[in-house]
Parts: sequence; structure tokens; C-alpha cells
Amino acid sequence: MSFWQRFRFFLIGFIPGAIILFFIVNKTGCTSPNELKMLELQHQYLQLGNKAACKLKCLVMIDKGFKVNMRNFQVNYDLSDVHKKPYGSYYLQEKEPKDARYEFVAEDKDTVTFVNDIKLLSNPENCHCDTIR
Repeated sequence: MSFWQRFRFFLIGFIPGAIILFFIVNKTGCTSPNELKMLELQHQYLQLGNKAACKLKCLVMIDKGFKVNMRNFQVNYDLSDVHKKPYGSYYLQEKEPKDARYEFVAEDKDTVTFVNDIKLLSNPENCHCDTIR
């Protein structure tokens, strides 16, 4: 068998396989576990604890703005406790650390994202939310 015959058989198999693979990968795409968890946390109902609500007032932000701002965050699995009972907790940090104003821990409660407290990275003078239990 000559080189050109082998090359022709190779192309007969390679071209349809490449086309099929292109259509399969194009539909599903590739997402990391971090992106999947962030999408899940963003699309759930957001519930804030007393400390978190107070610190949002210090940041001059409402809960809807807070939820929209979550797309700029990522899960830090080193600081998270995903196997915590009864609900896993995820430590969320800003993707760009230089722009970070706060970090927080979100608990994934089935259909609710619960935020009990927010860690402010720059301490505002008039924020006295740490006394709230």
C-alpha cells in the first residue's frame, strides 16, 4: 500500500470524526467545578444573617447588588468546608485580589444561599456590626 492510499484512508476516518467531535464539544463546553458551584450559589435564593445585613449597609450595598457582585468571586476550596454537616460552607474570595472589598462564607442550603457574616477587608470607621450576634 502506498503512502497516498494510507493517507486517503486516514482522511476518510479523521474528517468525519473531527466533525462529530466538534459538534459534541461545542454544545457542552467545558466548565470547572468552581464555575459550577458559583453558578449554583448565584441562582439560588439569597438569605443574609444579621451581621451580613449590617455589614452590607456599611458597604452601602443592597442584597440585589451583592448577589450581582457574586459573579466576580470564586470559591477558595482550601478555606472551605464542603463536607460540613448539615450544609457545606464555601469561602468566597474576589477573583482580582486588588479590587477586593470583602470576603464571605456562603452555606449551600439546597435552594438557599445563606451568608451569616461578611469579612470586610477595609474597615469602615462607622461600622459597628461586630457586636451583633
